Amino acid sequence: MYRLLIVDDEYHIREGLKLMVAESGLSVEVSDVAGDGATALRLYTEQRPDMVLLDINLPDMSGLDVAKTIRDKDQQTPLLFLTGYESMTYIRQAVSLQAVDYLLKPVTSEDFEAALSRAEDRIAQWRRSEEEAIHRHRSLEPLYREHLLLDLLQQRRPAVEVIREMDGLRFFGETSGPPYTVLCCELEEVSQQEAATSEPHGFMHKSSHVFARLAGEAAAAAGAKAHSAAASRDRRVVLLATASCRAAERTAQQIRQAVQERLSQGVSIGISRPVQRMEQLPEAYEEAVQAAEHRGWVGYSQIIPYESIQAAEPNSSQLLEKELLMITEIRAGNDAAVHAILQEWSGQLAGLPVKQVKMIVTQLVLFVMRIVQSDAFVGQTSMQEQDPLLELSRLRHGPEMIDYVSRYFVRVGRHVRESREKGIPRKFQRAKEWIREHLQEDGGLNRLAEYMNMSPKYLSARFKQVTGESFADYQTRVRFERARELLLDPNRKVAEVAEVVGFTDTNYFSIAFKKHTGLTPTEFRKTFL
Repeated sequence: MYRLLIVDDEYHIREGLKLMVAESGLSVEVSDVAGDGATALRLYTEQRPDMVLLDINLPDMSGLDVAKTIRDKDQQTPLLFLTGYESMTYIRQAVSLQAVDYLLKPVTSEDFEAALSRAEDRIAQWRRSEEEAIHRHRSLEPLYREHLLLDLLQQRRPAVEVIREMDGLRFFGETSGPPYTVLCCELEEVSQQEAATSEPHGFMHKSSHVFARLAGEAAAAAGAKAHSAAASRDRRVVLLATASCRAAERTAQQIRQAVQERLSQGVSIGISRPVQRMEQLPEAYEEAVQAAEHRGWVGYSQIIPYESIQAAEPNSSQLLEKELLMITEIRAGNDAAVHAILQEWSGQLAGLPVKQVKMIVTQLVLFVMRIVQSDAFVGQTSMQEQDPLLELSRLRHGPEMIDYVSRYFVRVGRHVRESREKGIPRKFQRAKEWIREHLQEDGGLNRLAEYMNMSPKYLSARFKQVTGESFADYQTRVRFERARELLLDPNRKVAEVAEVVGFTDTNYFSIAFKKHTGLTPTEFRKTFL
């Protein structure tokens, strides 16, 4: 039987859906129900249902946000959406999340059963593909072992299935067992000579093979046993069996020294806490990754135990509240309030992994840039400085990012206050809002003139006089600002972004985007994600 998790905030709808499932005759049973997004994510994590039905409108968050969180961990679980609104925006997002179906309330039993059948078919197809992949991997056992290890650590498949296959392979042998410790090894930049003479995939394969041997030798010297896998080009994961905390640290030290000597690379190593059961290894893997990502704070080519970073984790909800409050004060031009909030906000950010800091400050800077450049009070002046996003992309350490962003927000607040004094009329603030909301539509100046009850010629002249930009220049700038914001969402395709900002031809959008920003959409994503 396939297990279905139902997420809807209305009790009667949940009960009705449970009844439909029971009467469908399909190999589907309701494993649990949830009335809000937080409960849904908890149940998903605990139970790992085979399929999930999500109402889009939930009391604490959007069902689409719940789906995105699931997709971050799992690309296979079939998702079905249920809503009372037929919105193209919702449908596009559902498609981008690889939804099986998008159902409108009130849903009929026929439509609901058809959607469940499609979900069943998708699961069956995926399992067939997995079985074929397993057969292919068995012909290359070392590679198969790497895949098994990543399947377990990254939760790509149910842990019970992976552990059963590991037992069948005698993965740990008869002389090794708990405690288990995970090492996350982040390789630093390769030497210039190696980078110039090696193909990317060839180098990864070579370094992965050599790294596995080095890890095995280091673990053996410390009295443990190691299994390693290449999680990405620059990340190696090592699972240590029969390893005490001291043995894990000695193994990490030996790996760091050997990688430096034999691969001519630095390596930062995060060490998880030891666990006693294999089912706990995914959590240990997350700990090791979090520890390694703190290298931006403690320095590169360091060994970082997870215990050393635990006390630094801030309250995420408080941090979000500070971000939103700071944006409000920036828009108001309140320098004193911005200074006070920045001081506390910076202290909270300092406890996060550098990758998370970069994500938070990049999103916040992008949002503030859009506010400052498009709100009515900006007027005819503009901030003369380098693109903040480009500056952020060049920074590698968390303190540098926080310092730069703090200074940028202070300058923004000052600029907002000075620009506000020029006082753009409310009428043209509405004009700017209209432009931002109608990027997909044709008609341009004539449509806006109709909305503003003005002649196009008079509107064009008056718009430039009041805002300091022509209608065409402002519309173009807003289009590419919106495009940059959307491209920071890795779930959106370039073609979808092009359509949202008013380009019907994706190739033309890429050419125009590069002309405006200096980067193609793909290059922009590689730089900032």
